[in-house]
Amino acid sequence: MDIPWTLGFIGAGVMADVMIGGLLAEEVLPPDHIIASDPNRTRLQQVHVTHGVRTLSDNRALVEQCDVVILAVKPQNLAEVMAELAGRLPEHTTVMSIVAGATIGVIRRGLRHEHVVRCMPNLPCRIRRGMTVWTAAGDRADLARVRTILRVMGEEIFVDHEEQVDQATAVNGTGPAIVAHFVKSMVEAATYIGEPRQVARDTVLATLIGTAEMIRVADRDGIHVAQLIDDVTSPGGTTSRAIQVLKRGRFSAVVTESIEAAHARTLQLGEELERALAAAGADGSR
Repeated sequence: MDIPWTLGFIGAGVMADVMIGGLLAEEVLPPDHIIASDPNRTRLQQVHVTHGVRTLSDNRALVEQCDVVILAVKPQNLAEVMAELAGRLPEHTTVMSIVAGATIGVIRRGLRHEHVVRCMPNLPCRIRRGMTVWTAAGDRADLARVRTILRVMGEEIFVDHEEQVDQATAVNGTGPAIVAHFVKSMVEAATYIGEPRQVARDTVLATLIGTAEMIRVADRDGIHVAQLIDDVTSPGGTTSRAIQVLKRGRFSAVVTESIEAAHARTLQLGEELERALAAAGADGSR
């Protein structure tokens, strides 16, 4: 029987908890081959009690034992973590980052390590219905293991160009909050015209889920979403009136502007991390 590989999490927050739960449920790894570190001892204790995995307070000790290391820290803490670990990862180790805005170049220089994968998961990963967009650098990054890890959270898409991960951060990462805001607005609108709140919630959610599935099926059949809108829009009907109001309110433009703002912030986070890396001397400049 093959000896399982070992996975380490630097940062034991929500996404780490989701990944650990999925890996154990799918029996990808046994608990003693998963290690988590975090400065918050209470959080570490919770992860250990919930999942039975090993925990450490020493990041250096963790990376020495792991074949894959996931960086799951906040962007503002990344430079400090990388300075601590620079040059200390075993040569064979694959590093996965889920830190928003952190480019592969920043991580490679900060850690002085070549085999880096950059991932952008989203909120539905919590219920294992998420989507992760990812890319990799380094010929020896273990992409098969990365794909296995990501699939316990839902779907995954590998992209060839890193700028697509920045774009996914704005669309895929931010999208659930935008959709949730739309659902909230729809429920409020339904109650405004007199629909009972529970009925409003049930109908809005069922409409959203059913429409999303219908669009997915239509897309597989080569049918554009615009055709589905036309199919339900009768001249002078209720849908036609509603869409005209959305157009007057610049609905599409506002959505585009919100995604554009999220994308700009993603790039800004990357620039801030570059500066923090240089200031910490973690890029070898000192």
